[in-house]
Amino acid sequence: MIIMPIIGTNFTKINVERTGVARNVKINSNLGIKDISDLDLSLGKSKQVGVKFEFEFTVKYDPGASMLFEGEVLYLGEEKDIAEIKKQWADKKPVEEKLMADVMNSALQKSTIKALELSSDLGLPAPIKLPKVTQKEK
Repeated sequence: MIIMPIIGTNFTKINVERTGVARNVKINSNLGIKDISDLDLSLGKSKQVGVKFEFEFTVKYDPGASMLFEGEVLYLGEEKDIAEIKKQWADKKPVEEKLMADVMNSALQKSTIKALELSSDLGLPAPIKLPKVTQKEK
């Protein structure tokens, strides 16, 4: 299988809720692929085939808040490769590892950046560890 390009990562739903935050908050996040469906894309006179990987990314603040991101990663490929991806998914078999890593990383990057922005807007701790400048001891 030739790995073709991911052409986009889009959100279809964002839900953020803050019900209160305590001092010692546990933050857990999870990313999963919910479904794979057809992507038909016409570029001029040529028709491209691909798939949409539908994902869900959640961030849970225990106690006090949650974030839910749903979206899709758009992937173009050769017809035979797309057919194989859809067959593997339908048969509940693992999809090619390198492709899934690329898809998951694309969804994770887009979701984490948005979660970081929204956590700041709602006064929540960052969902990822941020870099810090430290002073050297003398």
